[in-house]
Amino acid sequence: MKLLNVIREINKILLNSPEPSLALERSMQLLATELEIDSLCIDENALNENSNRIYVESYYEWYSSEDTVRVDKDLLSSFSYEDIYEFFTNTLAIGKPLFGNIGDRPNQKSQIGDFFKENNLKSYFIAPIFFNSIHWGNLSLLDYRSPREWSEVENELMLITGQLSFFLKDQEFKKNFGQELCTSHSVKMATLGEMASGIAHEINNPLFVINGYASKIDSSIERGILDVHELKNISSMIQRHCKRVTSIISGLRMISRKSKLDELEVKNFKEVVESTIDISKERIRLANINFVNRMEEGSDIPIECHPEQISQVIVNLLNNSYDSISNRECEKWIEVDMRELDDRVIFSLTDSGERVSNDVARKMMQPFYTTKDSGKGTGLGLSISKEIIMKHGGNFYLDNHCENMRFIIELPKLSYE
Repeated sequence: MKLLNVIREINKILLNSPEPSLALERSMQLLATELEIDSLCIDENALNENSNRIYVESYYEWYSSEDTVRVDKDLLSSFSYEDIYEFFTNTLAIGKPLFGNIGDRPNQKSQIGDFFKENNLKSYFIAPIFFNSIHWGNLSLLDYRSPREWSEVENELMLITGQLSFFLKDQEFKKNFGQELCTSHSVKMATLGEMASGIAHEINNPLFVINGYASKIDSSIERGILDVHELKNISSMIQRHCKRVTSIISGLRMISRKSKLDELEVKNFKEVVESTIDISKERIRLANINFVNRMEEGSDIPIECHPEQISQVIVNLLNNSYDSISNRECEKWIEVDMRELDDRVIFSLTDSGERVSNDVARKMMQPFYTTKDSGKGTGLGLSISKEIIMKHGGNFYLDNHCENMRFIIELPKLSYE
């Protein structure tokens, strides 16, 4: 197989394999086998700033056999940055490969030359790998048996380092995105855990009513008295309470499902908010908190969003208000409102708590900052909420002009023009 064909195959493997470690292993084995080399290493650069010594951290290694000599990378720790300044700065650090055979380079008498000789190398090709415009590390191809003419394949091998650079960026993105989703989902689950008792009451209430009406029908059948008008009323009440349970379950499903990249949906913002409120109202009522809904009836405000993420933000705000005022000896209330302003929809949630100082207000949006008692908060709810809304092209902030605690969510409306 010609080298260019191998490079194309490597590109497919690195881009399409669902398992990154297996993709890297398979692709590098393919390259090493095609070149018939003894050793292939991918190493990450590192500098000990205290001692000003160079060392490398192995990212991947391949050897043709168990008997193949392993490079003693610990020897690199004996080099200072000044020792190999020219080696890195004039070649690798500016994107050029370093290659040759032992005995045909000027540096054969330098520490680098000694390093190669002590490892019994005959030929080497070292190509830099750049990640986010930084010289991240190197791809090293080593031959312990015979000299080589690396210049014949120099350009092709540099394509490989470009592919590896893209591979590293892709893995970093997936890692960060995965951590973000994991953290966000963990916060959601913790939030739902706090609401569990309230949700149970919220579902049990309509189920209790439904069971009561079912018993009433049984009693009427046993007595042989079936009033059509009464049955219609009972049927209507049962249907209404079934819809109530369906609404609660729908809200739970919406907030608990995991987000998926780029799967935006067109939703009525008011419906998303009301479905979320449905799973929170009972907990609020049980704490003797007056809940006031000032949103206008029948408002159809389409937005493009991840509904489960928007729902998570609303739940976070409701839970924060609950935690803040539920145990206070004062008037307790939570109020939600919504209005349209030009091309945006503005949602506000206000509670009876006093507005915090400007200093605390600034810190509240920072990760891990919390005003709750120890063990009662992660300090992630508001920072994640702000990030979610910002990613939807909106704004999330504390209203400094309100005497109470009021959070504002602004989101762009969907335009059909």
